[in-house]
Amino acid sequence: MNQLTKKCCFLFIAIILIGTVELFSQNYPDSLLLTGSIYNNRSTVKKAVINIYDKNKIIKSIEVKSSNRFKTNLPINSYLTIEITAPEFHKKRFAFNSHVPSDLKQIPSYEFDMDIFSEEELNGVNTSLLDFPIGLVDYNEKKNEFLRNKEYTKKMKKRYLELLEEAVMVERAAQTNDE
Repeated sequence: MNQLTKKCCFLFIAIILIGTVELFSQNYPDSLLLTGSIYNNRSTVKKAVINIYDKNKIIKSIEVKSSNRFKTNLPINSYLTIEITAPEFHKKRFAFNSHVPSDLKQIPSYEFDMDIFSEEELNGVNTSLLDFPIGLVDYNEKKNEFLRNKEYTKKMKKRYLELLEEAVMVERAAQTNDE
């Protein structure tokens, strides 16, 4: 190979490599990055799965690694339900409105941490409340980010705490009856 041919081959390979790096490092214009962690204050959460629903149809399942951290891309301009599940734990959900303005140049990401309750923690109480989303998330144009609805989340958190208190009362009553 002559010198000119070698330079052309090198230049061609360099352009392909730079284009490939650019392709894999870009933010996808049709999705947003969702990251988070799953935990429980009393026990280790193992084999957690994040299910993503669009119009009540599952579109994605993510198996959470042992670090209990995960990341995935969500489609934009959809009404999604994010469901967190793990063996021996109650499911938790939150609603995610991923609609963004059509002229938005860069789609912001969203991060959350979710404490899930073990079945043992809520033994003996009515857990139908857990069928409702713990939170609502949507895009805030003023702040240019996805935010949770603080009023709704505060109300649901209060109800969850009441559920935990009820479970403690049921457990104490059971211990008193055993004595």
